[in-house]
Amino acid sequence: MRFLIVDDSDVPLKFLARFLAQAGHQVAGVARNGQEAVEQVERLHPDVIVMDVIMPRLNGLEALDIIRRAHPRVRVIMASGLRSCDTAIESEKRGASYFLCKPFQESQLRKVISLLERELESSSQSASSDKAKTIKPHRSA
Repeated sequence: MRFLIVDDSDVPLKFLARFLAQAGHQVAGVARNGQEAVEQVERLHPDVIVMDVIMPRLNGLEALDIIRRAHPRVRVIMASGLRSCDTAIESEKRGASYFLCKPFQESQLRKVISLLERELESSSQSASSDKAKTIKPHRSA
């Protein structure tokens, strides 16, 4: 899977980049605020975005709104040090696939990524199946 990592802090960026690379995933890009994230998604077309909530210029929830409208199939994992149910619920309402409370453990991230892999595999299989159903058979004259 291709990932875009979005955080205004170096520690989570480095942790996520290292973890994802070791897990065999591609880090397509890094953004340091929500505005950069929106621009990077347009250019890189990642499968999954891991995005912080509290950031400068455009926060994660605002960026999530823009990204979901333009790219409804991209999966978004929101992450925040705010230990608020309201933030998690708001993320879900706006279309986030998952929410992780910072600091999260590698095991939590591994579990969420595993679930996303299954979701993406399932959706690509159903898309292939839908294409097969819509192809009309060729008829000889």
